[in-house]
Amino acid sequence: MKIVLSQIFPLGRFHATPWKVFPYDDPHGEWPPSPWRLLRAILARSYQLERESGAVNDTARESLVRAFAQSEIHWHLPDFTWRGPGLRQYQPAEFKKMPAAAKEPGMFTYNTTKVQDNFWLTAEDKPLYWTLTGEHWNETAISLLDACLARMTYFGRAESITTIWRIPEAEASLPERLNCTVSATSTSDSVPVLYPRPDVTLEQLQLTTDDKAVRNSTVPPGAIWKFALRPPRPAARPQPRRSSPQLPPVKVLQFALGSRIAPTLDHVALIANWFRGRAVKFFLEDECGVEKGNWQKANASQKEAVALLSGKSANQEKLNGHKHARFGLYLDPETGKPTRLLAWRSVPFTPAEQRAIGRAAFHPFSLGFRERSPNRRGASQRDPWKIHCVPLDSVVPLPPGFDSSQAFLEWESMTPFVPARHAFDRRGKPKPGEDPLTQLHKELERLSLNTVEVVCLNRNNQPTPNNELGNGEWVKTHRTKRQSGDPSNTSKRGFRFRIIFSEPVFGPIALGHSSHYGLGLFVPVDDAQL
Repeated sequence: MKIVLSQIFPLGRFHATPWKVFPYDDPHGEWPPSPWRLLRAILARSYQLERESGAVNDTARESLVRAFAQSEIHWHLPDFTWRGPGLRQYQPAEFKKMPAAAKEPGMFTYNTTKVQDNFWLTAEDKPLYWTLTGEHWNETAISLLDACLARMTYFGRAESITTIWRIPEAEASLPERLNCTVSATSTSDSVPVLYPRPDVTLEQLQLTTDDKAVRNSTVPPGAIWKFALRPPRPAARPQPRRSSPQLPPVKVLQFALGSRIAPTLDHVALIANWFRGRAVKFFLEDECGVEKGNWQKANASQKEAVALLSGKSANQEKLNGHKHARFGLYLDPETGKPTRLLAWRSVPFTPAEQRAIGRAAFHPFSLGFRERSPNRRGASQRDPWKIHCVPLDSVVPLPPGFDSSQAFLEWESMTPFVPARHAFDRRGKPKPGEDPLTQLHKELERLSLNTVEVVCLNRNNQPTPNNELGNGEWVKTHRTKRQSGDPSNTSKRGFRFRIIFSEPVFGPIALGHSSHYGLGLFVPVDDAQL
């Protein structure tokens, strides 16, 4: 026969400590409540019933004990129950003369001590279900059980106000009410509960912790420890996911730069490369589901999806036509220090790409280069100085040359132009047909840009005497991972030019080696706008 009990705690708390467990050392708290505690509470109410009606005797109690102890007991615990914060309160401890000094009169009263009050929180309207399945439940035992449950006002400590009743058998056939079972062996996730043995006697159940039979034992006679496996706590109801704002298609994204030490020209390609790498990683991770955004673990379709950010096809070949994104630093014309980080492309960035770029800007960048110990065995380290990026809203105007609605006749170098091919031989003399000026003209012809004049500039963007090329300036360029083992230096000679076109030209313009990483960037001359 199956008996189902429904129990609620109107105050939302169940106060109890396992049998003879010191409250301050209690690692679990008693949850679920032990069947030993419930059976003893039922027997206590039977004496109240006997005082009221006189119709209860030990024979009826023994019948109830036999039916209860020989039943298989399980629970259905309410959802969202958790151990509450421990309370400390004063409780009576010993009845003696207070104060204890013989010189003072004093009086007999209870001495108090502060104790730990452990409890479990549970929903006020979510019942705890007990299921007792056994063969010895008869009409006498069930009748006594119902009468005792009706008189139970607290369970555990006096703070645990409770209401408990038996559910009729017709309503008690729901299998989902069993979510907490017991076993004889413990696991890392189980908690101990005290069960009555099948042969427990009425006398054993009525012993207290002060009786000699249980004074030096952690298990009272007639009881046994079993181990209950609580159900996993269900996930809290997720917050409704706010729909991401619809990002308009844009061709230029800009971020303000903040750092204690201003980057130099040697950091332009380095920072742009880091930024691009992070944007690609976050795109693969967030939009394609690639573990940790690892390019090597991405399949062909995922690599194609990020091709306009990475600049590589699924076969790891460079994209033709320079249609993929460019990244670079914008230098303040007066101070020459970088103030913004820009990402631009001829094709507008998709919302997914904008989110990936925005996440890349959220993490600060190290300003230093990666260094290793002399024996190349130590861990690589970077300079501790960081660069922080702050997204700029669309109300912030774009720098000159990046607004597609503005065209200019004259453009000059903001960052040095580095020839894409070797422009000098081993003696340091320009190769015929490969000198920097010739390579610049070829780049302009490839873009179908007609020029009137190209003026060579020095490091201060001033025209050189007799329009001589000069020695240029050394600047670090981008190197691919395939070239990382190449012993050649990453520093290349760059040159500055002023270009005068035959008709106004729309920007931005970036030419030469590492032009996708901020080098070879040209900006318009202030008074040359049409």
